[in-house]
Amino acid sequence: MRPQRQYMDSYINAVQEYIAEDRSVSWHPEILRTRFHEYLRVLRQAETDPLAGMAPATHYWLTIAGEYIGDLDLRHHLNASLRRYGGHIGYKIRPSMRRRGYGKLLCKLGIVEARKRGIGDILITCDDDNIGSYRIIEANGGILYDRVDNGRPVLTRRYWIYAED
Repeated sequence: MRPQRQYMDSYINAVQEYIAEDRSVSWHPEILRTRFHEYLRVLRQAETDPLAGMAPATHYWLTIAGEYIGDLDLRHHLNASLRRYGGHIGYKIRPSMRRRGYGKLLCKLGIVEARKRGIGDILITCDDDNIGSYRIIEANGGILYDRVDNGRPVLTRRYWIYAED
């Protein structure tokens, strides 16, 4: 589903979980509390009028029983940066909901949405040391293409999920 106001509190709690594990976040919880409507507008705007240097993307949330579980960014096409790191599909599961199969499900749903958009071969990337993520990608048909140096401490794994002939 698309991000919605009714999940604001659950989403903000998840953002706090991401911060607790030292992940960077684009909107801090205090800002989200007062400007959530603006955050949702920015996500919708990214589909047709993304920020400079960004590719158009559609954002989805996985929710269960009124709780935000994770999110997915489906990039409509790849720019040079996304070809190196990022790919067509980016997803994350909030820390308290990991290891329950939600990542695999979210990735699968992302592939379905990519196909609906007419994306043939799908690129998905992850850090070389992110065992959970690369297992999710492989479980969804990802074939390891290579590992590249992106100037970070860990290599980037690039996987392709090829269009069926």
